[in-house]
Amino acid sequence: MAFVKTESSIAAPDIQFLFRSGPSNAGPWFPGLKLVWHDAFLCRPVLLRPESRGSIQLRSADPADPVRIRQNFLSDGRDLSVLRAGLKLLREVAAQSALDCFRGREIGPGAAVQSNAELDSYIRTTGATAHHPCGTCRMGIDENAVVDQNLRLHGIENLRVADASVMPDLVGGNINAAVIMIAEKTADMIQGVPSPKPAPQV
Repeated sequence: MAFVKTESSIAAPDIQFLFRSGPSNAGPWFPGLKLVWHDAFLCRPVLLRPESRGSIQLRSADPADPVRIRQNFLSDGRDLSVLRAGLKLLREVAAQSALDCFRGREIGPGAAVQSNAELDSYIRTTGATAHHPCGTCRMGIDENAVVDQNLRLHGIENLRVADASVMPDLVGGNINAAVIMIAEKTADMIQGVPSPKPAPQV
């Protein structure tokens, strides 16, 4: 696992390397029923600060109808550019001599895929969400915000939202700790518990 910058001039990492010590088809195998998987590892660049924005819309007036979710991945060209740079950087890391005894041939996208257009096509074909959607009920004061600074739903009394949906944007990493913090802070606000004092500076 690593958090890296695709450009040295940017303030914070924009790519996370997500490592898995087995191929995508790894799993239990049973002689005669399921073939053993071939030894491999995978690592993919994850976009930490996407510019693309999706939407959620009601399908009908019936609350039981599933909503329409349009994730709209890569709708902003900057995201594809950063992912491409992340993929190139990942290839550089994987090619280091320290990994020679662990690395075989590159399975995907494969050594023949080199041009920007080819890499972009590979990203579009294999891209997937990395399990951390957020921001569908974001906090704010503008007309598109859903909850206020105390996570109370605009226009409805005695209802708060306390999960990743209230985040105005991604946190630039795995969101688990941030979601726990949101839940604990909301519990404190409901109970009237004052905010803890800032930790002393060292």
